[in-house]
Amino acid sequence: MIAIICAMTEERDAILASMKYYKIIKGKKLLYHGHELDNHYYVGQINNKDVVITRCGVGEVYATITTVYLINKFKPDLVINLGCAGSLSENIHVNDVVIADKVSYWRYDIPEKKWKRSFDNKLITFECDERTTKLLKTTKIAKIHVGPIVSADEFIYSKSQLRIIKKYFPEALCGEMEGASIANVCYAHGVPVTIIRSISDETLMNNNFKQFDFNLIRVCETAARICREIISRY
Repeated sequence: MIAIICAMTEERDAILASMKYYKIIKGKKLLYHGHELDNHYYVGQINNKDVVITRCGVGEVYATITTVYLINKFKPDLVINLGCAGSLSENIHVNDVVIADKVSYWRYDIPEKKWKRSFDNKLITFECDERTTKLLKTTKIAKIHVGPIVSADEFIYSKSQLRIIKKYFPEALCGEMEGASIANVCYAHGVPVTIIRSISDETLMNNNFKQFDFNLIRVCETAARICREIISRY
């Protein structure tokens, strides 16, 4: 079985549309910013492959809670974290897709200890499934980039954030909020993980983050199309 985790409803619904028939399994009740999280698990097939899809909510903690539950409940062969992200590269633009080969916590730092921020630090960096990154060398769906990404509980929109990230993670292609936590849980459980991010905004462009809502539906659909292609070839 392949498990797909999305942070937001728009991201989840874009890939859920590929399931014609599914059953819904309700997860444990979770409070989420003043209301109950819609943590339903949709079980069905995409391209004749068994798939479970869920929404974890935004941020590291809820991503972690959901991933642990999903792995224990469904025993997936692969976890895919699907969604959108902000570009950190002048060569990556809105509606391009980044497939991570590794992901790191960009805010994780303990001075004078072994937790120095870097993609080389295996304490805070997690490798993604090599098989998946090789599946889409060519596609007409979107422009694909394979490389490292970073995560933290921050929407990246300012030059000050960008300076910190580029100081420690100069190779980072994009930034988001859940990938490192999900990859960390998968690493702990010995489950392969893939992170797919369609670009919704470009941090290098002044105030481009304001285009996030405008671009959201389109880029979620692009990410979902790439995800379907990976599922069919996996």
